[in-house]
Amino acid sequence: MQTDILGTLMTGLNRIDQAITLFDSDLTLIFANDRFLELMQMPERFGQPGARFEDLVRWNAERGEYGAGDLDTLVAERVAAARRFEAHSLERVRPNGVVLQVSGWPLPGGGFATLYTDITAQRRRELDLERRILRRTEQLRRSDERVRVIANEVPAGIAYLDRDAVFRFANRRFAQAYGLDPAQVIGRRDAEVLTPDTMARVGTYFDRGAKGEALAFDIPITFPDGRTLETRTLLRPDRAHDGTVLGFYLLTVNVTREKAAAAALMQAQKMEMLGQLSSGIAHDFNNLLTIILGNLAPMRDRIGDEALAAEMLDPAIRAGRRGAELMRRLLSVARRQPLSPVAVSIPETLHGVAELVRPSLGDGIVLDVAPGATAAAHADPALLETSLINLVINAADACAGGGTIRLSSIATATGEIEIRVEDDGTGMDAETQARLFEPFYSTKAGRGGTGLGLTMVQNFVADSGGRIAVESAPGRGTCFVLTLPAAPEGAEARQIQPSATAARLDGRLVLLVDDDADVRATLSRNLVAIGAQVLEAEGAAEALDLIAAVPGIGALVSDVSMPGMDGIELARRVRGRDAGLPVVLITGYGRNRIESRLRDSVRLLRKPVDAETIAAAIQGGGLA
Repeated sequence: MQTDILGTLMTGLNRIDQAITLFDSDLTLIFANDRFLELMQMPERFGQPGARFEDLVRWNAERGEYGAGDLDTLVAERVAAARRFEAHSLERVRPNGVVLQVSGWPLPGGGFATLYTDITAQRRRELDLERRILRRTEQLRRSDERVRVIANEVPAGIAYLDRDAVFRFANRRFAQAYGLDPAQVIGRRDAEVLTPDTMARVGTYFDRGAKGEALAFDIPITFPDGRTLETRTLLRPDRAHDGTVLGFYLLTVNVTREKAAAAALMQAQKMEMLGQLSSGIAHDFNNLLTIILGNLAPMRDRIGDEALAAEMLDPAIRAGRRGAELMRRLLSVARRQPLSPVAVSIPETLHGVAELVRPSLGDGIVLDVAPGATAAAHADPALLETSLINLVINAADACAGGGTIRLSSIATATGEIEIRVEDDGTGMDAETQARLFEPFYSTKAGRGGTGLGLTMVQNFVADSGGRIAVESAPGRGTCFVLTLPAAPEGAEARQIQPSATAARLDGRLVLLVDDDADVRATLSRNLVAIGAQVLEAEGAAEALDLIAAVPGIGALVSDVSMPGMDGIELARRVRGRDAGLPVVLITGYGRNRIESRLRDSVRLLRKPVDAETIAAAIQGGGLA
């Protein structure tokens, strides 16, 4: 099963147009798709798991991939940079002329993932545009008036500075960006027109341009009215016939939207990659949890030593259940798990969260709860609670050594519920806030942070139709504000009430289908313990044969993902023979991956699952 899953995952990654590599913390290759070897023109051995990062770099360096220089120095610099495991994005021109966008980000537990994109065509278009603009500008340079007419129509800021950094030309767009007319720019020095913040960024480039160097650079530019835009500037020197540098031309375009789109694309690619990986991991991990919890829980009931059970078994069972919740969070982050929104009482939720987290807060940390919202929110209660726990735990980390955390809520005039999680801890700088919701970004490096908690919170709030904001500054604490839609008028907040008695299956013949023998054995034993008689099958074909041969089967319980015919197709065929037979499917994946293929009357449960939950579903319980 695991081989099939990994095979499917690798097939999908091999079909995309971008190259992907994954290295572990020892800089040893875990995975490279086929596109990597094709794009980098590397021998097959470098795409095999176990290949060393240093060997790949050395092979590249020997072929001039990194330009001229001492071979060992080039290799050592790149290995040292890789060992810092820092997020990065850069462009590289290969010896064959191919331009690569190389983006990397660290993975939890060490190692990094790298994405290679061929952007040669895009850069050629830009170079062609640059050449055409410069050629046209040179043709018109001798006619100042004609230059002004044409340059003012170009959707870019154009200027010319002499070698003393004095403006000799500026088109209308360039001048208006600084609140001036072109005539007011000409004759003034660069520092008299540009803001101090912008001068600090462009000064080095201007110095190099005045020495005859052609440059292209991306920088944020701050304008006198306070606006800051991301810009791309082409700087080209102007030379006399004898080669003397007379000055340089500037062509600046606004690339704020382009940068935002590129960042959004990278985020989407990271999330898609995370989703593909997490979906397969979740299936296998939830199978393991089914076996672990399916054996520990019955053992807990049978052991005679209550003190021993409380000391050793109860923590193990709680850890297993936390593992199942962690998988649910991972699928939620990767958007493989749909929400189940209901009307949720905010006061009860805030008090419940406080009761859960207070024992784990450090000494000297006070947690205040002040719910002011009486209206119910429309949200998934489990994910709302998990999100608030995440925020409170983060606040406690910021208050290490003592502080106050406050949970509060209000109903706004616009019909929304606003929940605030405030602390008076260390606070965050602007750079940290800018990356706060990135997957795998954590300020708790080496202290157990996964970098998924705040990403999960942001995704949950967005998928709920709400929004999240953060207010923070170093030394002034942090406040997260979650705004969620209110429940429809008249809706009452619901609470899950435990059943008075556990469901049983006394005398019912259940056909259990799962290709994992350990999962099948665990579920079979536990179903027998609540009164069922169990027939086992390791696949759909065997299950269909048993249904045809054995009378009196009272329910079908099947895994969804199996070799050959899957559980959904098995359920369809069984229902074709007996429309009234109770059918329960169990899965380790997120529900939205398969729910669209289900019939309304087929019950779907998520692993890990116990026998009582299966029994309740057989007897008509809702989706889990």
